[in-house]
Amino acid sequence: MAVVDGATLRIVDSSEAPTPQSPDPDAIPHAVVELARRLRGLDRVRRAGIASIGPIDSRRGVIELAPNVAGRPRSIPVAEVLKRELGFEEIYMANDCNAAAYAEYLARSGKERQDLLYVTISTGIGGGAVVDGRPLLGRRGNAAEIGHSVVDPAGYMRCGCGGLGHWEAYCSGRNVPRYARRLAEDGEVPTGSRLHSLALRGDAGPREIFELYRSNDPSSRPFFGRLATLMAAGLSTAINLFAPEVLVMGGAVYLNNEDFFRAEVFPRLQDFLMLEGPRIEGPVYGERSPLIGGALLAANGVGEARVEL
Repeated sequence: MAVVDGATLRIVDSSEAPTPQSPDPDAIPHAVVELARRLRGLDRVRRAGIASIGPIDSRRGVIELAPNVAGRPRSIPVAEVLKRELGFEEIYMANDCNAAAYAEYLARSGKERQDLLYVTISTGIGGGAVVDGRPLLGRRGNAAEIGHSVVDPAGYMRCGCGGLGHWEAYCSGRNVPRYARRLAEDGEVPTGSRLHSLALRGDAGPREIFELYRSNDPSSRPFFGRLATLMAAGLSTAINLFAPEVLVMGGAVYLNNEDFFRAEVFPRLQDFLMLEGPRIEGPVYGERSPLIGGALLAANGVGEARVEL
């Protein structure tokens, strides 16, 4: 969370804390309030912008479901608690990736204005789009949920949202190790290989998995080929849908493993794309793109994102 000068985008003060892992729908908003109260300059804030995990109901200011939070809490009343506890006059809310797309688009607005797609590959996979200069927020703020596009109609992996075969179920930071483990259990990874041992250990994260890629371990190459193809299938679906001139890639899985994406994923895009691919760039604001985007939605009074309380 940050107090941001709406005119200059200068961050006056910021703080952060881990997301509460609780099924209690009040846990996240109360943690946000406590985080806010630590900030200098909070007493001067009149508008708040929320860049949130989704799916959401932006009109009511509610997170409908948090599939990557323990207990998968539902109907989390973020805006209502912020207004009651902190007294903000106006609150704006968008999916975190839509907010990030808006920030990244405006960061490039001194150049020729172009349609932009933002994709984050992190704990989950999300997307946001700006078309004709406007953030594409959609019904209740849930447009561009590209992580839940289907890349495997056979449904080998189940997503945290409950759906089968979703891109996020295979390629997000949370699920790359799960996918490797499932393949190892089903005999699709050579027994005794480093990947087999790592996947079945149960506590491996994406960092350990991608370290195997850099080790050039031959027994893990088929797995990384599968993963790269699924990554390319998901990305190309989003590109075909939104036809952006600029694709901004963010999120820890991407930013920590750009070598894998440039060598394995991006070359595979041409196997799936209908038209020429977009220019691919990194985020101007890094991991803070959603934070800055939320502030910009509030500062610019974007009506489609305003919460009705």
